[in-house]
Amino acid sequence: MKLRAALLFVIVVITTSGIIRHDVPDEAYIKFAQQPQFDCAGLVTTPQQKDEDGGGSCVLISKKYVLTAAHIFIESDTKSDTIEYNGMPMVVYTPINKHVAEVSKFNFIFDNVPYKAKRVTLHPMYLDSNGNYDIALVELQKPVKDIDFPKLNTAFNELNSKVVGVGFGAFCRANLPGELSSDHLKIAGENIIDSIGGYTINNQAAMLYFDFDHPTDTTCCNKMGSPIPETLEYITAGGDSGCGLFRQKNEEWELIGICSGGGVNVDQLIKSGYYGQIASFTRVSTFYNWIQQEMK
Repeated sequence: MKLRAALLFVIVVITTSGIIRHDVPDEAYIKFAQQPQFDCAGLVTTPQQKDEDGGGSCVLISKKYVLTAAHIFIESDTKSDTIEYNGMPMVVYTPINKHVAEVSKFNFIFDNVPYKAKRVTLHPMYLDSNGNYDIALVELQKPVKDIDFPKLNTAFNELNSKVVGVGFGAFCRANLPGELSSDHLKIAGENIIDSIGGYTINNQAAMLYFDFDHPTDTTCCNKMGSPIPETLEYITAGGDSGCGLFRQKNEEWELIGICSGGGVNVDQLIKSGYYGQIASFTRVSTFYNWIQQEMK
């Protein structure tokens, strides 16, 4: 019960750099993120935060435009409630009075250089939805120089694609969820798109999903797709919201998703750590027309 309480505390405090395999060195993920095609991956902070304490991630998609998750721009007050979970009292904090934060509060950091936003556009359906349409376009005040940016995927063929996620979220080994760190290292990890679903826009599903497969136990943790993990298998964590999901196509990298979250299955967390958890990404191909319209 003490373990359950400790893990629940972690979930309440950090609710969504990434979670990595327990049998692969940290350095492999960190080194992967330093490859130049991922220089477009940025950190989102507010002036009250140190750079390493950023609250989100983002992707540069042109010299002056950035994609990220809409929810990182939402501020709220909190209300505490005591609930009972499996016979144990637990204090949870419910957000109330949600509102869009001031654009000037945010920094978008690429290659250690902070940039300010000229304009932030949340998808018009986001505020009236239940967490759907979780995508935002940021126009920067000045262009970012000397950083290449990815193409935006327009094809609805992501299923079973090998992908790379790059972000600045919380970090730990999958079998040690109680040791989640908020150092916000930039890491890159691999996975396979296991499922496409969620709500639809113009008859196209809007979400991409993958699970975190265990390196040896194929029975405990496979929730969808193949049970065989990638060499640098990973899943997103708190602070990865807004990070990019990339795939290589014809020797060119393209952006196929923006991290929205995924939540945490508590029972699975207690059973196998972060193995078996599911990540969800907003599907860029479904939102391509909206993105292009807002960039005009």
